[in-house]
Amino acid sequence: MLTAVLLAFGTLFPIVNPLSTTFVFNGLTAKLSVKDKARTALVASLTAALVLLSFLALGHALLSFFGVTIYAFRVAGGLYLGKIAFEMLSKSFYKSPDNVEVRKDVAIMPLAIPLLAGPGSMAAVLVMSEEASVLSYASISIAIVLVCVISFVLLRFAHVIGGVLQETGARVIERVLGLIVLVIAAQFIFNGVTGWLVDVGLV
Repeated sequence: MLTAVLLAFGTLFPIVNPLSTTFVFNGLTAKLSVKDKARTALVASLTAALVLLSFLALGHALLSFFGVTIYAFRVAGGLYLGKIAFEMLSKSFYKSPDNVEVRKDVAIMPLAIPLLAGPGSMAAVLVMSEEASVLSYASISIAIVLVCVISFVLLRFAHVIGGVLQETGARVIERVLGLIVLVIAAQFIFNGVTGWLVDVGLV
């Protein structure tokens, strides 16, 4: 089970990419009190966890309802993750917005959705859930919780991380994560195409 948790965590963490979100968090909460920043970090992380766990639970039903095969979803998810990966490799993926209206309701939008629980992470969860056993569901759930707990810690101490890493350090880490996401995207597409070929009897 530990191996399954680590595999699911390794897939989700670079896609969720909470480290990049810390810089957006700093920009959005610059004028909030320490207490409000902590609350915002907690609400954003909890919301992201609930969204991803909901997608894990409803993955089969969603695909069946829309009449989408897992092969098509894997290819589509892989293409979308590839787009994210190229953005991460070519430029700063998430930049702190300038002249942002300071509000206390940024925890859900845009921090939880779409920055933490975005289309990429939702697609990854759906793909992992499609052929998962009961044990695998537990492993994926644990991985989601772990990613969101780490996200909370990073957001909670975003001001410290921003001061230590600076923009250059953040870009280096983002490039590494981007490469990992690109590999995951390629694997999604490969699995989707080869799975379809086997399903129709061409392989």
